[in-house]
Amino acid sequence: MPTSRSTLCLVLIAGAGLLAGCEASVSTGGDTIDSGDAELTIKRQYPGQAEGLKLTEISCGEADAKVDSKFTCTGENDAGVSLDFESTITEVNDDTGKVGFDWTITKATSDGKVYGDAAAENLQRQGYAVTAVECPAIVIEKGRQVDCEATMDDGSKQNATLTLTNGNGGFNVKTSGPLDSSG
Repeated sequence: MPTSRSTLCLVLIAGAGLLAGCEASVSTGGDTIDSGDAELTIKRQYPGQAEGLKLTEISCGEADAKVDSKFTCTGENDAGVSLDFESTITEVNDDTGKVGFDWTITKATSDGKVYGDAAAENLQRQGYAVTAVECPAIVIEKGRQVDCEATMDDGSKQNATLTLTNGNGGFNVKTSGPLDSSG
């Protein structure tokens, strides 16, 4: 049977890669950071780091307003990718009540639907008799391989393997499914 191997790029996370980050400054809530202020700050900065994608949700934990203290946030972007953030406090200004912090994305997970839909479209464009591809949730990191299930025009099931080519959602897809003979 023929094998398809093709590349498709999905920008689901950030243009500079999974560990893209920013510096920010927020208010303290006394001895702790103002987590609501941190959430708004990251939400405002994220589109510049993620090629225009926006955060639809973000929630940050608390941290002591001390240099080197860490806090985590979880969020989701408008591409449906769940994100884990880690932030480290880099400076504390007692006079202004502000703290500076750096944030990075430490983990990104797609529910698999975006990948399945893109893989099916890509294989169809190449002439494969694929009606759908279903993938499990995917932790987005370069080199990760994910086994998905391709449904062919005749109802049979084939394996489709996705290999992520970068930390931004790009992937190769490979299947042994039949070519469409009606075209």
